[in-house]
Amino acid sequence: MTYPPPPGQPFYPPPVDPYDSPPEAMPPHGQPVPSYLPPTQMQPTQMQPFHMQPAQMHPSQMQPNHGRPGSPQPRNESRTVAITLVSAAIALTLVIGGGIVFYLVGAKFGSTAQGGTVSAGPSGTVEAEISISEPDTLNGNAKIEAAELASLTTDLEKELEGYPGAANAFGAVYGSLADKKMIAALAAEVDIDDPQRMLDTVFQSFSGSNQLTGVSPASTGSLGGVAQCGGTVISGSDVAICGWADEGSVGMFLFFYETVVDVKGDFPDMRAEIETKS
Repeated sequence: MTYPPPPGQPFYPPPVDPYDSPPEAMPPHGQPVPSYLPPTQMQPTQMQPFHMQPAQMHPSQMQPNHGRPGSPQPRNESRTVAITLVSAAIALTLVIGGGIVFYLVGAKFGSTAQGGTVSAGPSGTVEAEISISEPDTLNGNAKIEAAELASLTTDLEKELEGYPGAANAFGAVYGSLADKKMIAALAAEVDIDDPQRMLDTVFQSFSGSNQLTGVSPASTGSLGGVAQCGGTVISGSDVAICGWADEGSVGMFLFFYETVVDVKGDFPDMRAEIETKS
């Protein structure tokens, strides 16, 4: 039993047995509360430093805000980027037109120097009639009717129509600007004596402006002629290019945000949506 000290003497707590459990109750009524606890009475949890645990953070607090690197682009911004890319590609395509005209004029001049155009030959075999038409959809993609592209496609059609002997020329863009799914198509009816040379001229003209890589033959399907595909980078984005040429037409597809591996298998059927033989 412990008694209070005589008046005027300080209070000392009794010795504590280190093997005894710490008291849980407050001192009896009337006794002063100790100003400190002996070190042996301090609970281990009282000496643990406080740490913020990562699990206490709500997941929403760690999500990046819009506008930071890696966040999705707003739809209007994606549309603007897509239009810029298509515009740059069409501008390059207009440059290609100069190479095509050079080939056609050279071929016509060569035929004239030799005394006229090439005849059907002794067998009298009549070549198939080839026609080019502008489809409303291409490979399931609707035509893009964007005001920002109207003048560009008009310039492209005028360029194609200016080819010597060209007819039914067209240029159009299909897909969706917002979804960055776009295909530019251009084609024209024109008599070609050497389809392979013509196609090589087209690809060499394009490569003069942008480096083409992985150029290789592509399937011509049932339409014949020659075809090939290659890849390039325009304004920092992948663009796959596939083109064809035969005795009566020349055409090209530009697949934006795609590689040759992605589109080469679709090319023959897409060409058949534009060109027919009878």
